[in-house]
Amino acid sequence: MERSTGKIGTNEGFPLASEHIKEWPLRPDIVHLDHGSCGGCPHKVRNAQRKISDDIEHSPPSWFAKNYASGLRNAKEALAGFLNANIAGLAIMPGTTHGLNVAAFSQKFNAGDELLITNHAYSSALLILKHIAEQVKARVVIASVPFPVKSEDEVIESILSHVTPKTKFAIIDHIPSRTGIIFPIKRIVAELDSRDIVTLVDGAHAPGQIEVDLRDINAPYYVASLHKWMCAPRGLGLLYVREDKIESIKPVIVARTCYYRDSHSGVHTQFEHDFDWIGTFDPSTYLSLPTIVDFLSTVLPGGHRGLVQRNHNIALEARKIIHHELGILPASPDEMLGSMVTFPLPDTIGPESPQGTLPLQKKLMEHAGIEVQVYNWPQYPKRVMRFSIQAYNSLEQIEYLAQHLKAALEREGTRLNGGNS
Repeated sequence: MERSTGKIGTNEGFPLASEHIKEWPLRPDIVHLDHGSCGGCPHKVRNAQRKISDDIEHSPPSWFAKNYASGLRNAKEALAGFLNANIAGLAIMPGTTHGLNVAAFSQKFNAGDELLITNHAYSSALLILKHIAEQVKARVVIASVPFPVKSEDEVIESILSHVTPKTKFAIIDHIPSRTGIIFPIKRIVAELDSRDIVTLVDGAHAPGQIEVDLRDINAPYYVASLHKWMCAPRGLGLLYVREDKIESIKPVIVARTCYYRDSHSGVHTQFEHDFDWIGTFDPSTYLSLPTIVDFLSTVLPGGHRGLVQRNHNIALEARKIIHHELGILPASPDEMLGSMVTFPLPDTIGPESPQGTLPLQKKLMEHAGIEVQVYNWPQYPKRVMRFSIQAYNSLEQIEYLAQHLKAALEREGTRLNGGNS
């Protein structure tokens, strides 16, 4: 186990974080095991963003005229290099939900077309397809992918079993937020491509958590949020469009170009005119991308690959600790796990709060200072727990979680299968 930072919190037995917690401005009295939900922006990135914002405020008109376009180009180059993306099809935007809307609403559908999605999908993606289906009288088909899952092949077979000659479009997760398993996305895209089905990949949880090669995945469309596992400031995401789809993609926000002096010269592409400006905003988040990439590449000696491997190894060991304590089995093979671990729990004994929080999640936070996700899935009263591993987490925190989770379930009167009594 890595060296810890020293005593944290005030309760006896409160666990030690990893030494890397010094990179983040996180509260020391909370066990932060939910990086996957809202991310966490490190000091280095926050400082860079503040510097950019301060520079803008010194003379806003001059800054935008002189620095925005070049700063955006530098940001896109940094992101393209990190994800091995063709910069000609890369757009920076507020987040995954924005990108999903752009890609989905750029398609042309007819009555009777089938739009495919899985039961692991994020609710916003399903709502988008339902909205489109209602407009054009298409049909949304939900492929049921098992969880727990046995193999990558089981995921692919579950999806393809719902494909018909009417299937025209699919939104497929790279790493679903609900279950945290890594879908074999390159193989899925290839299978759907061979059937003339356009795939939009929801990669909200992939960049940063695992190594992502967008050229290799070769999806028609790929969207992601960068505030999660790339540790960016919130409000930063991407849309990546394959070369053969660039001419047909349309923005959901129509605005004048930031390259207005080049409107007819051909120096910039229509894609750049359409997506590089959405109206006046604070671009310091976007322009902090070079610092974000630098942080991920230097926070551990092994670079980003070392960070990914370290978090994965901790997640695997953490899963063993939790499963041993509760007497449950892994929900996926090791190779389908990144840095998020999700596992089924016995049925919930109470309803969600108005904020959507289940009682168990609330109790773990209030009584033990543990921040995790507990939610109904696939539907009430079934529930699962998800925790995330980032560089600042330690196995000591997982042992603390296991102890308090087991105790909380026993207080509910929930019957466990066994475990370490």
